[in-house]
Amino acid sequence: MEIDGKNLWSQYDPHLASYAQKNADSRGRAHPEWADPDRLPFQRDRDRIIHTTAFRRLRGKMQVVSPSHSDHFRNRLSHTIEVAQFARDLARQLGLNEDLAESIALAHDLGHPPFGHAGETALDQKMREHGARFEHNQQSLRVVTVFERRYPDFPGLNLTQEVLEGIQKHDHNFTRSDGQTIFSPHLEAQLVDIADEITYLAADIEDGLRGGFFTLDDLAQLELCAQALAEISTQQGKIHRSTFLRRLIRNLLTQLITDTRTNIKTHEIQTLADVQQTRELLVMFNADYHARFRELKQFLMIHYYGSPAVKSYTESGQQKICQAFDLLMSQPALVPAEFLPEELLHQRVCDYIAGMTDRFLTEF
Repeated sequence: MEIDGKNLWSQYDPHLASYAQKNADSRGRAHPEWADPDRLPFQRDRDRIIHTTAFRRLRGKMQVVSPSHSDHFRNRLSHTIEVAQFARDLARQLGLNEDLAESIALAHDLGHPPFGHAGETALDQKMREHGARFEHNQQSLRVVTVFERRYPDFPGLNLTQEVLEGIQKHDHNFTRSDGQTIFSPHLEAQLVDIADEITYLAADIEDGLRGGFFTLDDLAQLELCAQALAEISTQQGKIHRSTFLRRLIRNLLTQLITDTRTNIKTHEIQTLADVQQTRELLVMFNADYHARFRELKQFLMIHYYGSPAVKSYTESGQQKICQAFDLLMSQPALVPAEFLPEELLHQRVCDYIAGMTDRFLTEF
């Protein structure tokens, strides 16, 4: 709890659902601070995240296609902003804490390395050679707790415990410092996880269409896309790409809200404690719809992520990461001193590379 914050924040909580994360019930920060009278705790977290150097560097990190190829393809920063937009809208409709969801969304990719998921795979492979692992959500946590040094009294950003747990959005079991075990994160974290998936799928469909990797006719073979196309074809003649994408996104978000409300009712969720003791994700599509959602992901895996043009570039990026890793391991003096000289060399090298932009690594 931030000092003197509970009474200050409780007035903003009555409009939230009973199972939402309340502002006044925040478990606080590792290093206690005086409450800000003008900002709620998760708004304060949001502001700290936006002002980090790691957040600004996301602009130079590719989503699927490198920003150097065109100004129109998504980069990691534009993706993050889109996730935050969906997260706020979904949280509002479900009665959840919008500020918490937005903060998690803005921080969720801070630890992503250059060259997208291909870069993450390459860095993980190099770390495995040293008996360790790399995973970008854990690296995001490392960024906000260790490397963003903006305060003289503590390392990192000193974010609330709720945001830190939300950044670990792929984890479902947490044993907290007080010994308490929870089996699911708060709904705001679950919401960001699925919002992330919806965002990148919709964005990658648009980028894939723009780049000529596939056509609307190809997408029409998929049930979710065929449904969206059928709904808009009855309203107008020629189908525009943007019209199709708006309908597809609307259908996905509407279905997610409907199914989440059903899941909450089925599991008789009344409180945040109920959420955290439930072993199944609640912010999730029903099984049949999720199967069609996976079909869409598989289509992109084959026709976009796995296309020769994209694979050629990402494989080149993976090679650059491996070469940089080996170089830095052989010449540790090249690793800046800020990367914790007291730690093992392979971890310092990993931290350094993970923070690089595509361009910086290419020119390294």
